[in-house]
Amino acid sequence: MNAERLRSFYPHIGFVLVYILWGINLASLKIGGREWDSLVFNGLRFASMIPILWVYTYFYYRSRSLRMQIDPKDLLLICGLGILNAVGMEALLQYALQFSNSANGAVLGRGFMPVITVIFALIAGQVRLTWRILLGIPLALASVIIIVSGGPDGFHLGGDTFKGDILLVMRSVMGAIYLIGMNRLVVRYPLPLLISLEMTAGALSLLPFVLMRADGAYLAAISSTGWITLIYTSLLATALGFSIHNWSLSKLGPFKSSAYGYLLPITAAVAGYFFLHESISLNQVFGGVGVLAAMYLVQRDRAQAIRRKIEMSEHTSEKA
Repeated sequence: MNAERLRSFYPHIGFVLVYILWGINLASLKIGGREWDSLVFNGLRFASMIPILWVYTYFYYRSRSLRMQIDPKDLLLICGLGILNAVGMEALLQYALQFSNSANGAVLGRGFMPVITVIFALIAGQVRLTWRILLGIPLALASVIIIVSGGPDGFHLGGDTFKGDILLVMRSVMGAIYLIGMNRLVVRYPLPLLISLEMTAGALSLLPFVLMRADGAYLAAISSTGWITLIYTSLLATALGFSIHNWSLSKLGPFKSSAYGYLLPITAAVAGYFFLHESISLNQVFGGVGVLAAMYLVQRDRAQAIRRKIEMSEHTSEKA
């Protein structure tokens, strides 16, 4: 049973790995953003993975003698989620930050997502409200605010950022919808098919921007560093990251999964220190401790549920 208990931690380890990859990706995007247009970058990022993903999906199904099929309603859902991710989340974040700042983006565009997700999950009856959740979610959100508030453009609400802030909150709503919608699909279909369909839909939605802005001269002007950032973002942050993310999502559910998003400010700060030579301030350290404490509280209920399940299984085995 020790092996079963260890396996129960795999989804949690998966999310930690995902947010390490995505934290490094933020540094990669900052470096690549010096050369790339954001919409072109994301369009190429999604498009470059399509051949690899579909070849892998083909051999995955072939090796298991499976038929590649999906219900039409679910096909519309996964394609919609792909467009939502590429345009409604990635592109909207870029647009919203033109009217706000990165600190507000971390709090409103990302930090609010678990709050909105738990509201949706409560309405749907997918999660039970406990004192740990009531304490953990506000603590995590406050800790993220502490992390981002120390910079020159710290978190603040006001008329000068109102438009961008509203768009950032909309992104959090879309992120919650993405998690809940994907959670419905990952328990019904193999991940390779879902990832391939999602990325294909996302690439097609961004294709017009690539065709309009990226000609031969534009691509020739990109340095080797710029291309390396695209390769990292495409293969590791997106293809590998989303695969692990959605597998872990299928094990933990949308609410528990969304709570791991609070790790991003921590991993981004560490990546910025190593790759961009940014300093780590005292408020980032205190905020990071608060995030980890909050995540412990939020995930504690699931750990206890797993422990009870294992104990019941052991008790049943002893009776047999």
